[in-house]
This record gives sequence, C-alpha cells and structure tokens, in this order.
Amino acid sequence: MIEIKDVIKLIDEQVEFLKQQNGAGAIMGMLKMFDDNKVKKVINTNNDVIKELTDMRMKVLELGL
Repeated sequence: MIEIKDVIKLIDEQVEFLKQQNGAGAIMGMLKMFDDNKVKKVINTNNDVIKELTDMRMKVLELGL
C-alpha cells in the first residue's frame, strides 16, 4: 500500500530536481551555451510543472487530514 508520506516525498523530489534543472539552465544561459529563448522556455515550463506539483502536494496533504 502506498502511504501519503511516500507520495509527498516523490513530489518533493521532483520539485527539487526541476529547481536544480532551472538553476543549471540559468547558468548555461548566462554562459551562452544554449539559445537564451530555449533556456527561458524550459525554465518557464519547469516553473509551470513545479506549480502543478505543489498544488498536487497540497491536495494529497488535504486527503491525509
């Protein structure tokens, strides 16, 4: 059986990964390793996914109450 704390942990890990990817992308963008527009698009997409995951995390927490 899956426990709520395990689901929360998975969500938190994914959010952390996306935040790290955003940081790496920002550095690569500053170093001009990749096209700025593509880097910005990936970062914006990641931020949208982070928001969705955060909303999902809150719903999971509500279910656990």
